[in-house]
Amino acid sequence: MFKKVYPETSIRFNCIRCDVCCGTGPNVSLTIFDVIRMASFVNIHWRQFLEIYVDVIIADVFPFMKLSGIGKGRCPFLRFDTEDKTYCTIYKARPMKCRLYPYIVMSPSSQTLYVDEKCPGIGKGSKVKVNIEFLRRYQSELKEHYNRLNGLIMEEGYEPLEALYQALDEAYNEAKNGAEWFDLESLSNTKPLIELD
Repeated sequence: MFKKVYPETSIRFNCIRCDVCCGTGPNVSLTIFDVIRMASFVNIHWRQFLEIYVDVIIADVFPFMKLSGIGKGRCPFLRFDTEDKTYCTIYKARPMKCRLYPYIVMSPSSQTLYVDEKCPGIGKGSKVKVNIEFLRRYQSELKEHYNRLNGLIMEEGYEPLEALYQALDEAYNEAKNGAEWFDLESLSNTKPLIELD
């Protein structure tokens, strides 16, 4: 159940490290920027990363990427510590969508968000709200991701999978040349959610 909210809306939230979001079917869609950051973090080329960790779905003429699930849909990067608490093996490079959870962006241009009310951490802990700067960065990456694919498919005539590979190659080269979006240190130091009390 999703509740529509505004970016200024605060909620009580504390991640209790259950596995509801990561262990029951990760519908985590990925941008080309997410994939390049994650592949680099696990030290493999993006093509190998796609083969191992990503489902690519062609819907009409657009390619969509999402993390592959294990078993009943558990995220391939979810692990359990000795006390049976969850942790993410790629936490520093986790997708932008995961960073904002339990807030969910439905449109890169919308002024509204949604809160996943199934999350057991809702109503616990401190009041938090979305860091607007971080939200805008994610929305900007979403727009850029789809603009690039749209240009390659609709304007340049690439087939969907070819367009995705071309966009990933271009992003990979940008990352090698020090693109700002690739800086994991900066990304990790920016808090997606701001504690209010």
